[in-house]
Amino acid sequence: MDERQELNAGRAAMITLMVVCLGALGVLVWDYLQDEEVTNTGAIIVLLGSGGLFWLFNRMFGAEAPRSVLGHELPTGPTPEEKAVRRRSYALDAGLFSVALAVLSVGGLLLGDAQGMGELPAALQGTTGLVVGALLSLVAGFVVFFGLNYLGGEQQARAVERKLARLENA
Repeated sequence: MDERQELNAGRAAMITLMVVCLGALGVLVWDYLQDEEVTNTGAIIVLLGSGGLFWLFNRMFGAEAPRSVLGHELPTGPTPEEKAVRRRSYALDAGLFSVALAVLSVGGLLLGDAQGMGELPAALQGTTGLVVGALLSLVAGFVVFFGLNYLGGEQQARAVERKLARLENA
């Protein structure tokens, strides 16, 4: 199998996996809407098992370069300049996601999310609480998203470099 066939097989496998995941997620959402409980064990197992299949398919078929928020391919080389470009992209991505998460969190609290407001201490339930909560959500979200983006992106960059080295040696 040449590189083009391998790439097409990998894309087909990933598309199939995505359809299966979306189907399982749809079953779980339907189950929740019916009785406000998720009781479909089969759909849960399929959804969780798809993560392992995703990893396996990615190892078997593909090594795609990490992409920026706007979809541009990031450099994969080991030079400090290329690493800096990737880190800036990871930071921008994490910043956008953390801002979106903070806005959604504060919006939910402002719209009267009773469960969210009940979990806050009494001293933080006013405007100060919203500001502190938003700042905490922003900082924590940035740290978590940056860490995940960094780990995933660097793993993808190393996979691309390994694949290129393997193709050059063949």
